[in-house]
Amino acid sequence: MSLDRYRTAIVTGASRGIGAATVRQLRTSGLEVYAVARSADDLVSLAEETGCRPLALDVSHREAVLSALGALDADILINNASALSPATTSWETAPDDLDALLDVNLRGAFNCLAATVPGMKARGLGHIVNIGSMGGSWALPGMPAYAMTKAALHNLGQTLRLDLHGSGVRVSEIAPGRVETGMHIALLADREEGRRRFYEGVESLQAVDIAEAIMFVLGAPQRMDVTYMEIVPTDQSYGGSQFHRRGV
Repeated sequence: MSLDRYRTAIVTGASRGIGAATVRQLRTSGLEVYAVARSADDLVSLAEETGCRPLALDVSHREAVLSALGALDADILINNASALSPATTSWETAPDDLDALLDVNLRGAFNCLAATVPGMKARGLGHIVNIGSMGGSWALPGMPAYAMTKAALHNLGQTLRLDLHGSGVRVSEIAPGRVETGMHIALLADREEGRRRFYEGVESLQAVDIAEAIMFVLGAPQRMDVTYMEIVPTDQSYGGSQFHRRGV
């Protein structure tokens, strides 16, 4: 497998976790990589380490995204930027939390597509990788609004393939289960309790595992598009059925 057909990549949410691990992998493969995150300070050390090009950018702002990314002639777009809200029931989701989820997880993805897809389509070459979640396909208590945005991202990827049919541009979705990036800690008000509940005593996926999966789909032959890949820890399972037994 080879990435020789590609020269330039954009990775959003690049300052840490899956995004930073993906930047490292792409740079090792010799690509010019634009690492996008809201905080410039968080990108400095990654740029020093890898030689990536840091871009401090809020992906929810359409004009800023078009201005910064539109002229880059990117061959690869990794839509990885993602927000997470505190654990709650669906009807208790705070309006501000919902706005943040919609702004980053959906509006951000649409904005980055608007900046990059026209060039890919015109050149007849490109690859879009959306980082979804198993929460987009499976009901997970405590994170309904987050899961809703990931379900929408899944649908977006399917529609995007129809929009790009015959163009030569590929669209893939990677849907991870629990990855030990620290993101889950935001689900609970007590961060230490979050660390214990989600990471202590369990073997979660690591960010590099997802980055390597991204490299696999990018490096597949042009005739092959890995449209959807769900990756979970070996020790994680989900599904099943529950019944509430009523009193008689």
